[in-house]
Amino acid sequence: MNAQDLDWNDIPFVLAVCETGSLSAASRKLGVNHSTVFRRIEGVELKLGVTLFERLQTGYVMTAEGEKFFQHAQELKEGVDRIHRELGGQNSRLEGQLTITTTDSLMYTLVDIFRGFQYAYPDVELCILTGAKNLDLVQREADIALRPTRNPPEHWVGRKLSEISYATYASHNYIETMADDKPENFRWLRLIDNLNQSSMNKIVHQLKHADAPVTISNSLMGVHEFAVAGFGIAALPRYLCESNPNLHSIHRNLSQYDTELWLLAHPDMRRSAKVHAFFEYVTPLIREKFAQL
Repeated sequence: MNAQDLDWNDIPFVLAVCETGSLSAASRKLGVNHSTVFRRIEGVELKLGVTLFERLQTGYVMTAEGEKFFQHAQELKEGVDRIHRELGGQNSRLEGQLTITTTDSLMYTLVDIFRGFQYAYPDVELCILTGAKNLDLVQREADIALRPTRNPPEHWVGRKLSEISYATYASHNYIETMADDKPENFRWLRLIDNLNQSSMNKIVHQLKHADAPVTISNSLMGVHEFAVAGFGIAALPRYLCESNPNLHSIHRNLSQYDTELWLLAHPDMRRSAKVHAFFEYVTPLIREKFAQL
């Protein structure tokens, strides 16, 4: 086994299973799904060439090697934290506030991943700001932006995490009423956007009858809740709706309106340990989550 093969980001997964005794409890603690924890544990064991846990019906029990790993991993984590506290400059400290700007729907979808990051880095104080306004990273209104866009600012650094696709949805009850009604009476739900620049509003503009009634909201989650409650038809990102049993898709062939999900930061923040840790932790987990949606 080559110790250099170990990834520091795997350590919290092993520690969580050591502390909780099960994959399901560890996945809840880390904010990821069961299979992610399983793969991380299997990967660490493969790299080390040892078995860290006995897989019993009652849960995961540490082997002798697992107990040694747990002890050394705790010491390693404490040592790294001590280095950051005692020797690190402001940018190298894994502590203090980290401000993320994103949308309400992304926060709702990714909240478990954010919780997992908070567990892995308890001294970092997450501040999640949501809203339609794009906060200015240059003016330090936020440290990191997690945003849907096809054209991220060229002067920012970042990673494309996923494609975002859309469909139109309505509740089952509302769809039943549509069968006996005319298209001009179908109620559509949209965001407040006078220029119709958002993908959702472009879809509504294309599909709704010119005389159809409209209900609007300044919140994407508000539009989502209107749809769930049976107000009408909404164009929404599929990541938000595909697993919702209360919504049924109507139009799905809307790839011309696809956009992308980007994780972005100002170039000056590349040396920030907090920003780097957040990028490295959430990138594989968000990509995995969106691949499953």
